[in-house]
Amino acid sequence: MQIKSSLKRKSIFALAIYLALVLATVGSVSYFVVEPPVREQLERNLDLRTQVISSQIEMPLTGALNLLDSIVAIGATGEPQAIQSTMLFSLFSSVKGVTVSGGLWPAPYSVDAQVPYKSLFLNCASDGVLERVYSWDNPESGGYDQEDWYARAAKLPAGGVFWSQVYIDPFTHVQMITASAPYFVEQQFAGVATVDVSLTSFIEFVKTQAEKSGIGVVLRDSYGEVITEYDFQIMKEIYISQNQFGDFNWSIDVVNAKQLIKEQVFGLVSKVEASIIPIMLACVMMGYFLINRFLIGPIVLIAKKVGDSKESGPIDINYQSQDEIQHLIHTFNQKTIYLEQERKLAQASTRAKTAFLATLSHEIRTPMNGVLGTAQILLKTGLNDEQRKHLKTLYDSGEHMMTLLNEILDFSKIEQGHLELEKEAFALESIIGSINSIYFTLCSEKGLQFNIINDVPDNRWYLSDKARLRQVLFNLLNNAVKFTSTGYVEVEFKEQQKSSRNYLCIVVTDTGIGIEPEAQDKIFKPFEQAESSTTRRFGGTGLGLAIVKQICELMNGQVVLASEVGIGSRFEIFLEMETCTPGVAENKEATKADYSGLKALIVEDNRINAIIIETFMSNRGFDCTQVDNGLLALEKLQNHQFDLILMDNHMPVMDGVEATTEIRAMKQKQSDILILGCTADVFKETRDKMMAAGVNYIVPKPIDERELDDALHRFAPLLYQFKHDLTVIKSN
Repeated sequence: MQIKSSLKRKSIFALAIYLALVLATVGSVSYFVVEPPVREQLERNLDLRTQVISSQIEMPLTGALNLLDSIVAIGATGEPQAIQSTMLFSLFSSVKGVTVSGGLWPAPYSVDAQVPYKSLFLNCASDGVLERVYSWDNPESGGYDQEDWYARAAKLPAGGVFWSQVYIDPFTHVQMITASAPYFVEQQFAGVATVDVSLTSFIEFVKTQAEKSGIGVVLRDSYGEVITEYDFQIMKEIYISQNQFGDFNWSIDVVNAKQLIKEQVFGLVSKVEASIIPIMLACVMMGYFLINRFLIGPIVLIAKKVGDSKESGPIDINYQSQDEIQHLIHTFNQKTIYLEQERKLAQASTRAKTAFLATLSHEIRTPMNGVLGTAQILLKTGLNDEQRKHLKTLYDSGEHMMTLLNEILDFSKIEQGHLELEKEAFALESIIGSINSIYFTLCSEKGLQFNIINDVPDNRWYLSDKARLRQVLFNLLNNAVKFTSTGYVEVEFKEQQKSSRNYLCIVVTDTGIGIEPEAQDKIFKPFEQAESSTTRRFGGTGLGLAIVKQICELMNGQVVLASEVGIGSRFEIFLEMETCTPGVAENKEATKADYSGLKALIVEDNRINAIIIETFMSNRGFDCTQVDNGLLALEKLQNHQFDLILMDNHMPVMDGVEATTEIRAMKQKQSDILILGCTADVFKETRDKMMAAGVNYIVPKPIDERELDDALHRFAPLLYQFKHDLTVIKSN
């Protein structure tokens, strides 16, 4: 459409009149005369509010300390435990506030020469009922005298108090802090008294105060650790009110969350100026009338229409003037209609893609668990050489298929921005040893030389994502071996410093088929290879190098390619790597345990997968029971004792997440049973849901026996919690 008049000229004319009148008046008022005393008063007000909050937090903590003194006094009486128990129950029955548990922890063998641990620990349940907890008296748990809160308090003189760091209670999942103090009988150390304080009320109190007063608050303990934080944002020139309080040395920082003191000062001074100079109001009104008439009014109306329109649809405004606003309305409506159509298409495509990938992953992993699981079982039976060779080929083919599936899922995560890097300390030598053991054999089978050149300092350790570094190396070396028929494959490691940052440089060189210059950019794009015949000749998804490029960029690095057809290729990658102090390399002993005497409940609706899992577990000595949904699993647990549950996720009637939640809510000891999730759904959302429901660990399908053995070994304490008389029998 044609613009017949200029909104810009209208707005400039109106603003010129407004500014001329307002600026002439505002210039006569000295801002600096009023600002200092106002600022000082506002800072004092914030300091006063900080002190009030501190005192309200300090009171219940002081009450907890008074309770601790009373418990110490009970312990110092030296009375028999039966009398002390009665006194503690009486004391805790009258306690109200933040203290949720506490008691006496006598020195080992001081109560009974035959029994090392006889604590008097009381816990106030959520319904207000007091109960005595005996779980700490089990010597097999290590003994409470080995706990930090006991050992630290035992070294204190009479009257001393040790405050623990903030921790999450493993049963209630509530933030807690423990105060412990020694008690003495006839001037001899007799044990430690404790009170456990719930921080929930402090967190809620801080939130309430912050919301009510429009402030940001951060509360720290004596170790400097943050207990709770609400809307605490540090900005330039912000005033922070700080206060340290109590004998326990907690501290609190308070800021104005909604408005800086500088802004408050400006607002107050502006009000003073407005009251002193009445003519300013007339100027503002005149300026507002002009701007509102020609600019603000139409724009506000447009904004209202846009807000009222469903999902930012077209706006309908009766605006007559043929200026920029009319042009804006017309153009906005055209583009909105187009963008709305594109948005719906994009959302539908994203939903379809996500659903397809989730279905693809689950539906392939489920039967592949049967294929690879059966292969693992058969490889341990009596086979002749030819049968073992064919079965090994079947297993390797299945593993290759899973590699292709994982590449597709990895690229999907990268594309959606869901791929996250982890940080762990590892030795570069462990990576080099791994690739040497794998690719030396692969190259030898093809008649190739395999060389490793390591110019990185000896015993170099990095703090980075070891798995992603291996993935980059394996993708590059797999390509090098795959596309090279004669000559050699070489990998070189070295370090470089760039802008005070440390980079690991890896160069992979081969004497393979090479890449055409016009195809060298294309190979880093997803689902593309140098030419269409490459897929037919060598296989692959065309995602390997795309994943390498994305991982390099996530690690603040890059990949550089140099290649010539018929000569070979040279891939040079740079990855930012943080060096760290060398540690002790983990040496996992290849062992297998005999779990005879333990009972496992297999919850799996797929019959083939159930047979595979049952075979795995029976071979390890487990007595197995199988059901095909979560509801049946709950019924079994009501009438039978099990030591382990292997829980599938997607099942009819009741799925794994719901079943796990119900198990953890059971009011019997079976609620603490070890649960291993066995699911073909490897998406992070599913894993997070299962872990949040109470699954201890997830072994993905297809199940790898080595990972299953590692999980059983790792959670052995939970596995044997109901049968302490059994021992793990290891065999090579």
